[in-house]
Amino acid sequence: MAGERMGAGGFREISGVCTHPDDRGHGLAHRLMARLLRQQLARGEQPFLHVMHDNRAASRVYERLGFRLRREVVVRVLARVGA
Repeated sequence: MAGERMGAGGFREISGVCTHPDDRGHGLAHRLMARLLRQQLARGEQPFLHVMHDNRAASRVYERLGFRLRREVVVRVLARVGA
């Protein structure tokens, strides 16, 4: 699956890109992403996304589609104690 989330100032986030482990390696994520990119560009939007630094498989897909690293940020994942 792949979708869109927030948008502002002509930018639109691509989000929720994932493929079931049994279906990986067949180009599904690439095709979904390519379709989203075409739609966003046709609307005059600038696509952007984020990816965890250790997710090399996703990074390769994004790089093949023309995405390049623009900025690295620190992300902290917090959980409520007792949750």
